[in-house]
Amino acid sequence: MLLIFPLVSGETCKPYETYSITSILPSNGYVFIIVHHSEWICERVAGEQTLRRNMPDGEYNLYYLFNGSKLLFLGKSNPLLGEPPIVTEINGTFYILQRKQMVVPYKNVTVTINGETRNITFTAKKIEMRVYRFDGCASLIWNCTILEFQNGTERTKCNRTEILSYFTSTPQKRPPGVRGVIENGFIVFRLSNLTYRIPVTEFDRYVSGFFGSKTLNVLSAFHALPVGEGILIYYPRNVKVNGSIFISELPLMFFYDGKNLTHIKMHVGRVQEPPRCGDFSLRLTIPESLIIITGVILMFILAYLFKSN
Repeated sequence: MLLIFPLVSGETCKPYETYSITSILPSNGYVFIIVHHSEWICERVAGEQTLRRNMPDGEYNLYYLFNGSKLLFLGKSNPLLGEPPIVTEINGTFYILQRKQMVVPYKNVTVTINGETRNITFTAKKIEMRVYRFDGCASLIWNCTILEFQNGTERTKCNRTEILSYFTSTPQKRPPGVRGVIENGFIVFRLSNLTYRIPVTEFDRYVSGFFGSKTLNVLSAFHALPVGEGILIYYPRNVKVNGSIFISELPLMFFYDGKNLTHIKMHVGRVQEPPRCGDFSLRLTIPESLIIITGVILMFILAYLFKSN
């Protein structure tokens, strides 16, 4: 792995980042998507500007869960810093590890300084970890809370910590998605007994700004696989950007339902919990919800008619 690029004399050093989809993992109508980020920064070595890979801080993985309509950000992990992966697979079952960290008050103390009474609030770092088993919905199987105090001590409410040993490596699996073919102004994906034809112009506003004249070459590299009621379309190579580009703008993933093309906007920020088992409202499809609502309305009508008689 090349970590340093010496520049040609007179060449300007331009830092950049790369994003690439390293794994797509299907699971019960969902897919886990793992995106790797690398960063190259400028550094002066022996009086000359040098482009250097920012390790370890600039190397990390982003984890997402997608069901054909909603993209959830599951978390971020930097293996070079010893952080465990967010998703792992054991005997065909996926498990999700989520970690949240916040500063919380834990004690109020009243002290007198030079005759003046003051209230001081001591804080602690609160770390919450949860492990879910995912079978189309998430079942909480382990949780842990750690309080780290300012004096260096900690209070832990954790047991069965051996479960964390499952999260030693990220599953690497790129499914055999079908590569698209450019035909008469369309990009065509042929999956089993279904064929999807999407006008190339539908992708222009998302792709041309990143690849310019190479847009057609990029589109011909797109792959697709079935997800939900359509197909997930993804770019299997690196996308190189400068620091002013938001990750939500990257043309890495799209979803096509047979009629409309949707650009999947990745985001990094607040960790989102996966849909819980038993949370029926999150798992209703539109037809099911309409049936239930219609049934409730009919029950009220029948009750009213029965009462009036």
